[in-house]
Amino acid sequence: MNWKLWTFLATLAWTMWGVAIKYALKHINWARLEVLSALAGLLAILFIAPSGFLIKPNSANLIGFIAGGLGALGAILFYIAVSQGPISVVIPITSLYVVGVAIFGFILFDEPLTFKKGLGVACAAAAMILLAGES
Repeated sequence: MNWKLWTFLATLAWTMWGVAIKYALKHINWARLEVLSALAGLLAILFIAPSGFLIKPNSANLIGFIAGGLGALGAILFYIAVSQGPISVVIPITSLYVVGVAIFGFILFDEPLTFKKGLGVACAAAAMILLAGES
């Protein structure tokens, strides 16, 4: 499969994830949800990529470990926000991370910043701000 199909499937999974966590948080607290999510993630990794556990000490693995920690922290903070606020506002606001990632992609990874990409990032930011405007 090419990256566009993987991207579509990831977006579909995250869409269902957003709905599922809102439902779950109506019945369990964020800490239990994080533990269950971590266990489910571990099982998925064991099933999909068992060779991923061959870890050698190096700086790339350290950055991967930090990335995983930041992802877990973001998930915890996200779960708390969703448990206390409307999902129709929390998800658009937290989706603004894509704007930051795009900017860092241009700066750190020398990804080309074309007018079309810049306009797309600006439109994405505007759309998320407008969606989140109703609190």
